[in-house]
Amino acid sequence: MTAAARSLARAREAALAGFIVLLVIVVAAQNGDFLSGSNLRSILLDIALIAALASAQLMVMLTRNFDLSIGSTVGLAAVTVGMICQQHGALSTPVAYLIAIAVGLVVGLLNGFLIAWLRIPSIIFTLGMLSVVRGAVYLVADGGQVNSEDVPKGLTDLSTGGLLGIPPLVLIAVAVAVAVALFLRWTRSGRSVYAVGSNPDAARLHGLPVSRTIVLVFALSGATAGLAGAMYLSRFGFAQITAGSGMELTVIAAVVVGGASIFGGSGSVAGTLLGCLLLGVIGNGFAVLGVSQYWQEAAYGALILLAVIADQRLRARRSPARSPETTTEAVA
Repeated sequence: MTAAARSLARAREAALAGFIVLLVIVVAAQNGDFLSGSNLRSILLDIALIAALASAQLMVMLTRNFDLSIGSTVGLAAVTVGMICQQHGALSTPVAYLIAIAVGLVVGLLNGFLIAWLRIPSIIFTLGMLSVVRGAVYLVADGGQVNSEDVPKGLTDLSTGGLLGIPPLVLIAVAVAVAVALFLRWTRSGRSVYAVGSNPDAARLHGLPVSRTIVLVFALSGATAGLAGAMYLSRFGFAQITAGSGMELTVIAAVVVGGASIFGGSGSVAGTLLGCLLLGVIGNGFAVLGVSQYWQEAAYGALILLAVIADQRLRARRSPARSPETTTEAVA
């Protein structure tokens, strides 16, 4: 991003952080249990999966694409690992996570190659893949489900205990977010992600590997969705054929609310994490206050609309489109 874009992003992130603090104060004033240690821990665990997925989804959206298949991929990875444990005995935690990541990586690579080389609109292709992968979940599960006794204790232990009371599952999500932030900020490939999203045609003219960049971000998105599948098992201790359903919409909402542009080329990991935290606070706060889940969904929708409208207004006020030289300055 340019200096002006970074300055604008920081201003939006500060405003979002302020709104989260205000919301926490309001909810806590209504119910003191909201700020209890156990409830704060619950909020962190609830947003851990979403934060990991949203960090990867950010990279996809920066290139002007969407990955709607991540929810189904989470389900496929969770059920695959669970069924292996059910039929062949418990797996060690590292092996279980590696298998889940490999499952997601296959889906991500398939998405990336076909979208990049066949020029298929990502929102249409991954919508189709959402159903295809969900069908694969049914086939792998074969009408059954992964029960709590099938999940190795090493996996479920990741959602308990931890350093300073912070569950390892949360630390995994933080590690993913930090890795994405470092990739986008300090690597040439990461900076290419912004350039491709800002102006794909100009990026091609300057010799940037546009197709390869798109394959890369979808591969990383798929691998992260696989990781989130293992995290799902760790968090809930079971998996069924509906695991991960609808998660893709919450993830995209978090990224958009966090300030990423749906038109690509603009967004940050910090803003995305704030978006995840806001959705987590809203969801938990409504539950603590006894507000219907339907209002939670309405609040999510309203936030998305406000974020998109704000982004559109900001784009309208910006100076004319940057030249190819400006577009690719981040990767020079």
